[in-house]
Amino acid sequence: MSQDEAARIHRLSAIRALGDALVDDVEGTSPVSHLDQVSDFPENMRMGPWAMGVLGWPLTKEHDKIVGYAENTVYSTIEGLHDDRDRLHMVADNIQTVENRNVENVRRL
Repeated sequence: MSQDEAARIHRLSAIRALGDALVDDVEGTSPVSHLDQVSDFPENMRMGPWAMGVLGWPLTKEHDKIVGYAENTVYSTIEGLHDDRDRLHMVADNIQTVENRNVENVRRL
């Protein structure tokens, strides 16, 4: 790995920007903005308890379970992307802290 490649890995602003790109609309749309749009779909797909009549009630019940699972999946994915952004920011902060400590240690020598 060349020095330029190593320097690119530790660009703190790039690491933070990667995290921000997950949740913010920096250039275009982010994964979270797409998921926010999709999060309304499952609610509109729900059926009433007797939408398919008495005989269709078990099918309606299972359909609503599947829709609920889809809702939970979308919301947990959004939450996970926010957590990933926070972790990427924490990585950048940790790198900065370590670099500062290294500079202090080198100056003591």
